[in-house]
Amino acid sequence: MKRRLLGFIAAGLFASVSHADFIFHSNSSSVCADVPGHWTGRGKANNWLIGECKYHGSGIISALDGAGHFKIEVSADKDSGTSLCPKHAYEELTGSCTNGVVTIKTQYGSLAGNFSRNAGDAKGTLSVGPGMSADVVVRFERAG
Repeated sequence: MKRRLLGFIAAGLFASVSHADFIFHSNSSSVCADVPGHWTGRGKANNWLIGECKYHGSGIISALDGAGHFKIEVSADKDSGTSLCPKHAYEELTGSCTNGVVTIKTQYGSLAGNFSRNAGDAKGTLSVGPGMSADVVVRFERAG
């Protein structure tokens, strides 16, 4: 019994510190020039413990450097959900765009999706605590 409990705890700790990325694919290899700018979006996260949380948010992606790297600031605010859903989140992340594939470096989960010059969508999982994740669906579009 102790062995199983120790294994469960170790797996939970590993899951909370494992590294994953957000990866978005485009049909156009020249779309990297269109990545910088202001973006807005909506999404929801679902977890058996906290229930469903709905959010709206925005992000600013910097200009790409010569190697295709950029910085991104993302902010999200809760629209609905239980009191266990975080009310606000803000993150500063880094990423890159190469041949129409955007990769955002993060340790918070794994999202995969598609995007075009003006819109995109993704789904995957985000970490909501040690060894606990939520299923996430997001839709985003260029602002303005």
